[in-house]
Amino acid sequence: MAIFPFSKFIIHGNSMLPTLKPGQDVLCFNWAYVFLKPKAGDIVVVRQNSREIIKRVHMYKNSRIYVRGDNAKESTDSRNFGEINDSQIVGRVILIR
Repeated sequence: MAIFPFSKFIIHGNSMLPTLKPGQDVLCFNWAYVFLKPKAGDIVVVRQNSREIIKRVHMYKNSRIYVRGDNAKESTDSRNFGEINDSQIVGRVILIR
């Protein structure tokens, strides 16, 4: 679990268009899933291959989490790298500016 409750991220790439645009700042609540589980529709920051990516939870079933980008044509997501686990989720995006 992160020491600080919030982290700021900058959107890179087009995988979350039209919801999130490249260069846009977002705020992540790092403690969102301490007592709760992610649910379909949540936008989350995921640690994948030593970097953070922002995706939408597509499905959470039996501790298996599948994430997707809103722009399916330009997104690398669970359709490419498969399911993720709880420990890979940094937090939930709570502020989109």
